[in-house]
Amino acid sequence: MPSLAQPLTVPGRGNLFLLFGIVLIVTLSSSEGQPTRFKRFAPAEWGLTHLAIHNKTGEVYVGAVNWIFKLSNNLTKLRSHMTGPVVDNEKCYPPPSVQSCPYDLAQTPNVNKLLLIDYAQNRLIACGSTSQGICQFLRLDDLFKLGEPHHRKEHYLSSVAESGTMSGVIISSPHSPTSKLFIGTPIDGKSEYFPTLSSRKLMENEENADMFSFVYQDEFVSSQLKIPSDTLSKFPAFDIYYVYSFSSEQFVYYLTMQLDTQLTSPDASGEQFFTSKIVRLCVDDPKFYSYVEFPIGCTKDGVEYRLVQDAFLARPGRQLASSLGISENEDILFTIFSQGQKNRAKPPKESALCLFTLRKIKEKIKERIQSCYKGDGKLSLPWLLNKELACINSPLQIDDNFCGQDFNQPLGGTSTIEGIPLFIDKDDGMTSVAAYDYRSNTVAFVGTRNGKLKKILVNSSNRPAVIYEKVTVSEEGGPLLRDMLFSPDQQHIYALTDKQNSVRTHSSHLNSECERVFGGKGVRLSLVSTPNDRIRSDRTPDPSAVFPSRAAPIPPAGIKNGREIRLVCPEAAEQVITGRRYRPPHLISRCVVSIYQLLHDCSSRYFVAIRGKKNRAVDVTVVS
Repeated sequence: MPSLAQPLTVPGRGNLFLLFGIVLIVTLSSSEGQPTRFKRFAPAEWGLTHLAIHNKTGEVYVGAVNWIFKLSNNLTKLRSHMTGPVVDNEKCYPPPSVQSCPYDLAQTPNVNKLLLIDYAQNRLIACGSTSQGICQFLRLDDLFKLGEPHHRKEHYLSSVAESGTMSGVIISSPHSPTSKLFIGTPIDGKSEYFPTLSSRKLMENEENADMFSFVYQDEFVSSQLKIPSDTLSKFPAFDIYYVYSFSSEQFVYYLTMQLDTQLTSPDASGEQFFTSKIVRLCVDDPKFYSYVEFPIGCTKDGVEYRLVQDAFLARPGRQLASSLGISENEDILFTIFSQGQKNRAKPPKESALCLFTLRKIKEKIKERIQSCYKGDGKLSLPWLLNKELACINSPLQIDDNFCGQDFNQPLGGTSTIEGIPLFIDKDDGMTSVAAYDYRSNTVAFVGTRNGKLKKILVNSSNRPAVIYEKVTVSEEGGPLLRDMLFSPDQQHIYALTDKQNSVRTHSSHLNSECERVFGGKGVRLSLVSTPNDRIRSDRTPDPSAVFPSRAAPIPPAGIKNGREIRLVCPEAAEQVITGRRYRPPHLISRCVVSIYQLLHDCSSRYFVAIRGKKNRAVDVTVVS
């Protein structure tokens, strides 16, 4: 075990990168006597919500309010893609692009709620809060928008704007171009519109009509679970919040938090209690018969910790694996729980770092399934079934890989799966966790609600974990959020913090660009055609598409007389303008794409009217 006088910091072993709003923590390893160094990426105005790291290139993708960013591994901004604000009203369903909405529309911030890398198709999936929760597919290289399905009911996931409550897992098959997205989300009482848990098709072509359709659907059953209206009638506040998800072997797991209907009174004025669950589904079960959930938490000195805050799937170092009696190749789960069962949104500061082995979790689930298939007990899922149904006796052999049969139903655990409490924090309030194996030592990094990062040595399940370093990451004292991730070589760790700035409907750095091009009131912008420099595109951009990574720079003004700016663009006249809908053909001018990017970016400050002309030009009138 390393000496505490000489912390487990390895010369040259990693810069801990902090993202502000992101804080990218720089230096996993600081030399003795030297302060830990940080690199930061901090957008001036936009709160950050999610983080994804490419497992080969190490490039960093960041979800935010109204933006998606692509950064280098040292946090240099490479690309950005604007996702909002969007003219919207949360009561509109479907969005106005499909059907007119009777409610007043307003510029609405688009909160990124899900950010996943689809490696099989070299794209990013970014799901937001506006337009009832639609998703965009962005090309990894340049964040070019490949598609934004919004034509069918299945394309809407949920309009809940709270980040950190939706979670998803992509399952790819080497034998099929179609992948599966398992996604869990709160629904804010809209059970007629949204399932709380579902598996969706991820098609190779973003414009395929089957994109996001359920993996299986017939007249009676489909790849989804909905919160029954009876449950919502009895408990209007009932919802399921998805904190963390992962795949292990042939299963997908979720860690969730939901209203405890056994402890909470249906009386809306009564005190609310919450419970954390671990949910498991078989990857190859399209009808969700294999759904199992168990209460999960841990207890230390008689104090219960039941409000899950974050989790991280890892492999143990040699010493910890030996202590647990498992192989170094087995999965373990580090979790953060807050004390008690009250105040989901603002949990108590006292919190616990706990450890579970996937072996134990699987064993508990197997025992429960075996018991139920012997006809013992009830299904024990009151929120889903609204009544106690008896288990059905069956002569089946249940092993670790059992995945359910058509004659059974989803199943609930009757006892809590208890983790091993490693460390109790009564002062700072733990919020996030990541862990890795370094030279047979298991090291956990824990973020706190006051912006600190604690490095904890976990080499035994029987002895308390040891804090060997604590650094202040966020000088503002903001919490370190979930999505704390390592670089592929584990030389760096990236931490996310939310500066909690107010959300604006336009960005100040865009104003200068708008001023530079448009210059003042009543500007008339003429896009004049030239006969060449066209590019081929197999995908037509969406009418409201934003092209943050411009294919070409904004061309310099050829003429700027008073109120008129003349920009020369190849094939401008071939871009078809129909009212407010931009419908370009498959031959798209790089220059025109850039111009329309600028117009979209500046539309919150300027009123932009566009009309096509027969003389191979397009006029754009801009009035501030």
